[in-house]
Amino acid sequence: MKKVTKKLALLLCLVMLATVLVACGDKKDGDSNSGSGDSGKTDAITGTWKQTSEQDGNWIWTFSDGSKAKLVGETTGFESEGTYKLDEANKKVHVSLEKWDNEKDYDYTLDGNNLTLKETYSTFNLVKQ
Repeated sequence: MKKVTKKLALLLCLVMLATVLVACGDKKDGDSNSGSGDSGKTDAITGTWKQTSEQDGNWIWTFSDGSKAKLVGETTGFESEGTYKLDEANKKVHVSLEKWDNEKDYDYTLDGNNLTLKETYSTFNLVKQ
């Protein structure tokens, strides 16, 4: 009887250990991180950035999960989602939005809470929100 009790106790300990190890497992890229508000990969430009300009209007860029992009023109009514790819080595960001005919490549500079996106026909001077 003692041997059976010891074996059951050992089996119970192994089951509990396995449960703890599974519960503490690694979070894979793309898994949601409930409760923290952070839902994925980050890079140098991850976040929400805003340009307020009388001449150019109010533009809000959002970069998230290492690949999702969104652009909203508060004063123009423009809104579109798409993707981005960051090339940190060459300081470039490649953006593709649903409402754009062509993808755009921007040179970027990042200085604290200030992000500048510059391409041939436009420049966005943005402040992190």
